[in-house]
Amino acid sequence: MSSSLCHTSTSSSSSSPPYVQKTTPKSGESLFYTFPLSAHTEILSDSTFPTPSITSDWVYDYCASYEECDEDEQSLWNDLCMSIPDSHSLIPLITSGCSNYITKTSSYLELEELVTAVKIARCNSFSDRNIHPVVSRVNHSCLPNAIYLPTTMGCKLKTLREVEAGEEITISYLGINVFTSNGVRNSRLLEEKFFTCMCRRCSTPPIENRIPCEKCHPREGGGLTEEVEFEEGEVCYGVVMCEKCGEVFGKESLELRRKIEERAGKALNDEEQDIDVIREIHEVCSQILGPRHYSTALTSLTIVDSMCHDFNRVMILGEKCDDLELAECIDSLGRVWNFGEGVMEGGGGLLCYGQCLTVARGLSVMGDEKSVHFGKVWAERAWGFLEGLGEEGERKVCMKLMEGKVEGEEGGEKPSKKMKI
Repeated sequence: MSSSLCHTSTSSSSSSPPYVQKTTPKSGESLFYTFPLSAHTEILSDSTFPTPSITSDWVYDYCASYEECDEDEQSLWNDLCMSIPDSHSLIPLITSGCSNYITKTSSYLELEELVTAVKIARCNSFSDRNIHPVVSRVNHSCLPNAIYLPTTMGCKLKTLREVEAGEEITISYLGINVFTSNGVRNSRLLEEKFFTCMCRRCSTPPIENRIPCEKCHPREGGGLTEEVEFEEGEVCYGVVMCEKCGEVFGKESLELRRKIEERAGKALNDEEQDIDVIREIHEVCSQILGPRHYSTALTSLTIVDSMCHDFNRVMILGEKCDDLELAECIDSLGRVWNFGEGVMEGGGGLLCYGQCLTVARGLSVMGDEKSVHFGKVWAERAWGFLEGLGEEGERKVCMKLMEGKVEGEEGGEKPSKKMKI
């Protein structure tokens, strides 16, 4: 192994590595915890292979990155798992792209070697296209117990919750889409990573795409009443049938849900998100799918994030946030938090810790006793994530807010952030 690819493992309880690499029939080659760790403990830090350029020609970029590796690095690269089948439609594109790379650069590498390297990269790279000699071996789960954190020198893995010796280390490959339904998650995994997930969450009935029962809650004018939309009383839910009365949902209702989910997913995953379009889609999601559906929650989160960026700009100027807009944001953020917590342990913090911090700062700047108190409450929510996983500047701001200290102009330094998972 070249010196540029050395990695270190850390643990507060032992000098020995908190993980071991092994192969099992169920997981294939992966990493497993060797002793218990508390939440937010660093498992290991890892370097990265030569970082590829980010252009539209990803095949060329991976070829250039692989060729930049020395012999030891290339050996480590080739030792990573490859799940893309030879019959996949991407194979001709990869082969053609590698051939073009050799022609353009007069590369010394053989075509077959480059094709293999790019196939491995396509299976093991992260959203920034980085590949890591150790962390790229960690398997996916829709209920991950660890989180991937990029660093200037590579990346770190930290635990999301308490873990036991013998547990497999798992992360999510899906980003925010880990909060969608079983079908959506596995469709993306099959498209992007060439496998379907069989984790505990994927093997149990979904909860993320439940909608209010049409029999228990008749639609008035095609939509839910405000009492149901905002859960101002008991609401009965189900995926294909009501969990309370047993009513089976009609085909038209399920087809409408599918169309709305597709429209919301397309808007949310658009690189150039149009906030006005997302607001329109969110209104439809809220009125038709209800408050506990992932499309409602994730469109709401995007709107909240936009509002938080506006609040930050106001606070940077030393001004107060509009109290009505802040109240609207807090109301929506509370529902998003509850949705995240309902999906997985710590899900609220993963989804919206940055927005919680911005709201806490906005309340603190208001200055009155009641606002400062509720600012502390939201700061404590953010702290549950930031304490072990946030950046130093974020932690300092959060600690001040939890102490009830009112921010001055410096309170506008940190924008809200989207989840890192």
